[in-house]
Amino acid sequence: MQVVCDNCASELPSLQGARCYRCQGSLDDPSADLCRGCGTSSWGFDLARSLGPYNSGWGELVRALKFGRERAITRFLSTRMASYLNTEQPFRAIDLITYVPMSRRALRLRGFNQARLLALSVGHMANIPVCGVLLKNRDTTAQTTLSANKRKANLHGAFAVVKSGKERVLLIDDIYTTGSTVEECSRTLRTGGYKAIFVLTVARA
Repeated sequence: MQVVCDNCASELPSLQGARCYRCQGSLDDPSADLCRGCGTSSWGFDLARSLGPYNSGWGELVRALKFGRERAITRFLSTRMASYLNTEQPFRAIDLITYVPMSRRALRLRGFNQARLLALSVGHMANIPVCGVLLKNRDTTAQTTLSANKRKANLHGAFAVVKSGKERVLLIDDIYTTGSTVEECSRTLRTGGYKAIFVLTVARA
């Protein structure tokens, strides 16, 4: 079943303009390599990449999957993510794919973890093992309601490693907004021994 017509799929935009090398945030100075956050802070992940901007069809698709519970969209999005990995090769060799976990309560309410669905499908298409190596050990306030600083505090200590390792890991999520979620997950993965951590999301806010 085709969930996105060919015309709409071809019009989905990539990120435009000057972008930070590490997180793909927009740059005011096109001659710079890093945004202010990446230039002044030590991040847990090595590189983060997204397929396109959230304020576009990418965001509509994510919302339809996440809140509209249109799981059929998973295949379209994961196909595009796997194709991006294969054609653009934004990261060095990946040994393992994992995903941002949800708390038990949040998972019961939604019925599924969209990041896990995307990771499983991307792993199958890219022939890379997928493993849930992270656990969200408590409920947190919805990130959309918080400022950047409060997002960090909200997630501090919310994740734990359930399987340690030394692999090069690709962490998958649906949206990169301020980076607080993937940053906390990445720092947690570092404590578990993982030596390189890359992030891939559908959309970049």
